[in-house]
Formats: sequence, C-alpha cells, structure tokens
Amino acid sequence: IAARIEGIENEVRAAGYALAYLPSPGVVRLRISSRDTEENRQAIEGFMERIEATMPKHTFGYEEDTLEEVVGKLLRDRGETVTTIESCTGGGLAAKITSISGASDYFNGSFVTYSNEMKTKLVGVDPVILDDKNIGAVSQQTVEQMALGGRDRLNATYGVAVSGIAGPTGGTDTKPVGTVWIAVAGPNGVFSRKCLFENDRERNIRRSILTALNLLRCEILGLNQ
Repeated sequence: IAARIEGIENEVRAAGYALAYLPSPGVVRLRISSRDTEENRQAIEGFMERIEATMPKHTFGYEEDTLEEVVGKLLRDRGETVTTIESCTGGGLAAKITSISGASDYFNGSFVTYSNEMKTKLVGVDPVILDDKNIGAVSQQTVEQMALGGRDRLNATYGVAVSGIAGPTGGTDTKPVGTVWIAVAGPNGVFSRKCLFENDRERNIRRSILTALNLLRCEILGLNQ
C-alpha cells in the first residue's frame, strides 16, 4: 500500500498531517490525523478520496465499515442474492455474511462441501476432476464448478466458493499450505483467483473469508477485470 500511494503520502505529510498504517490479518486501516478544523477535515477527505481512487479494488469503506456490512448493503440496494460454497473455510464465510442483522434479505443459504464426495453430491463438481492428481479439489476447475453449481442450486445472483489448504498439514510441493482458490459466479460468468497465504491455519481461514468477500464486492461493482 505504501508503495502505491507514496506520492499521496508525501503530500499528506508535507501538508502537516500524520498518516498511520494500522494492520490486522487481511485488513489494513489508514488513518490521517490533524487538528479538528473544518479546513483540515475537508483536506483529509480529499486525500482519502484520492487513495480510494488509486486502489478501488482494495478500498472498501470508512470509519467502522466492515466488508460484510458493505457487501450486504450492495446486495440489498440492488435486490440481489448470494450463496456460499465452502471447503477450507468450513462455513466461516456464511457466518461472516449472516453476522449482519437482516442478512436474510440477500443471503439464500450455503453449502459446506468439505469432502470431495459432498462437492460432487451437493453442487455437482465433476468427480473426474477431483480424482485427477494434477487438478484435485484445490484448483481453478473445482472452485469454479463449486461456485456455478451452488449458485444454480439455490437460485442466487452470485455463488462464492472457496477451496484450499488451510494447514498446518495437507500441503504438497505443488500446493503448499496456504494455497487457496476462490471463485465468484454471477450474471457475467465466473471469476476465480489463486491466493498464496501463510502457514497459520486460523489466519489462512480469516484471510480466505475476507478475500472472498472482497472479490464478491468487486464482482458486484464490475471491478473483476
């Protein structure tokens, strides 16, 4: 982030304001602070708008906004719905979405397809793909079929699927611990991304959930290009 907004940060500091990076697993908050005057507030708002324009795929809110709140509002405002199809996150993505009051307005339901058998039985993943040692459950093909199958079965606008190796065991030379595939299926087709996270199981699950939510946000806004 610092590399991408270096020019803006230099302007912020030259104007006499302080900029702080406040990181947590999967999320970084930026804080620009100064004396509380109307002139300073307007200047800070201007800097924040420029930062957002620099990173539209990654900037999702202000103050105490959370990704789950932002995504929920986008879906509700558009009259759209979502379903989740989860493997390594074990229902954590659905839990995050439904932590918001009124999520039933836009959340159709979820599938926890932790085993290969359930990936096939519940959302129609091709067993030939799952049994192929060169493809398997943690792959672009599998996660895209999960997203498409779950979306179709629950008649949702979007299907969001996650399949990966959270750890600490299960990794291989070609798919180390922290390898996660995420897909979002929607009206414009299916978009997927491979993520390489860390060796810590809890952090990998949290980052997978947040990344999935943000990819859904970007898909709704047409930013997944």
